[in-house]
Amino acid sequence: MNSDWLEIQLGDFLELKRGYDLPIKRRIAGGVEVISSSGPSGLHYEAKVKGPGVVTGRYGTIGKVFYSERDFWPLNTTLYVKDFKGNHPEFVYYFLKTLDYLQYSDKAAVPGVNRNHLHKAWVRVPSNVADQIRIAKMLSVLDRKITLNTQINQTLEQMAQALFKSWFVDFDLVIDNALEAGNLIPEPLAERAARRQAMWAADHETAPARLPAETRRLFPDRFEEDEVLGWVPVGWKATRLSDISTELRRGISPKYIEEGGIRVVNQKCIRHHEVNFSLCRRNDPGAKKVDGRFLELGDLLINSTGTGTLGRIAMVEQLPEPTVVDSHVTVVRADPKVYPKHVLAQQMIFLEPHVTALGEGSTGQTELSRKMVADTPIVMPEFKCLEQLEAKINVFSQARSQNRNQVEVLTQLRDTLLPKLLSGELQLQEAEAVVENALEAETV
Repeated sequence: MNSDWLEIQLGDFLELKRGYDLPIKRRIAGGVEVISSSGPSGLHYEAKVKGPGVVTGRYGTIGKVFYSERDFWPLNTTLYVKDFKGNHPEFVYYFLKTLDYLQYSDKAAVPGVNRNHLHKAWVRVPSNVADQIRIAKMLSVLDRKITLNTQINQTLEQMAQALFKSWFVDFDLVIDNALEAGNLIPEPLAERAARRQAMWAADHETAPARLPAETRRLFPDRFEEDEVLGWVPVGWKATRLSDISTELRRGISPKYIEEGGIRVVNQKCIRHHEVNFSLCRRNDPGAKKVDGRFLELGDLLINSTGTGTLGRIAMVEQLPEPTVVDSHVTVVRADPKVYPKHVLAQQMIFLEPHVTALGEGSTGQTELSRKMVADTPIVMPEFKCLEQLEAKINVFSQARSQNRNQVEVLTQLRDTLLPKLLSGELQLQEAEAVVENALEAETV
């Protein structure tokens, strides 16, 4: 064993203590974070523990670990580090994430972590704080890069949505063309037209940049009234989601197995307009056939059962392995020669509140029928306009995909680095080189 590492009981490395009861009705508005077993859970005026601090779940959500730089209030469903015993708090945070808490839980109907059992666990830790700081620095650098990429992707998604709304909801290009041509602006669009005209006239710094003339010429310079959509650019019409789709169906009712099998996307996988494949389960193909059910790049997924998640929408932007969806998810596959996939994704994201409102049934069984989804009204511009917007949104999508791939690589590295150090598979200097090389590779 390397002399820089020690094997000791956890209770000799740090002291854990149970958190404090604080019912919602007793909380008073303030700036102190309340932390439960599932993470930040509101604010209070008073702190129980000085930061920096580390908290993990005792009951409820077990296995998650949270770090707080500031003073905080740990709830009684948690354990917090009362005494770091001279160890580096941020290292302790990463270290506690490596423990298997279920090994130290009570054998009860609702299992909870037994602090006394956890204190007796034998652990391997750096013998000096300097090495702890080096390890924490490595892992926090990875965390910051992961957070940055995630934030960039959120910004890129917002940019794509804003561009779609400008072109195909607010009709800014058509308004500009109509103003230049001196054509009538319909009353519902008059206020927006007046604002744009005023910005152009004043040459204000907030005035939107004019697109090239060849792009603007693709769009009409007049409006007409559609009985479904209201005022739309001349030549644009209403269609249904099913009319532009080659496939619109629910998924399978899987027979789940622990390992192997086919990956299955469920409702929990669809969040923030992305598919989180790490939450997928596996179907036994011998018990439930999946022929003809595999997803394709560009497919739209719509949560179609339940509450809270009903109507959530995401596009499949990566498929590292064959994947299907379960029966609570609707798959929409558009004909790209009729409606490009990225524009349709933005169209459906814009319509997400409308789709969610279509749900029927009791509180626990609210559903979107296939017919409801199929009848969703879609604005149908001229295809040359769709192509222009598709090209622009595709740039955002490619950047998001690259960032997402980086996040996956860096997350895997972050989650495996410390266990390899603890096991002796990697030495500290080797680990630092691995992190440096990974970050350099992501910037190339």
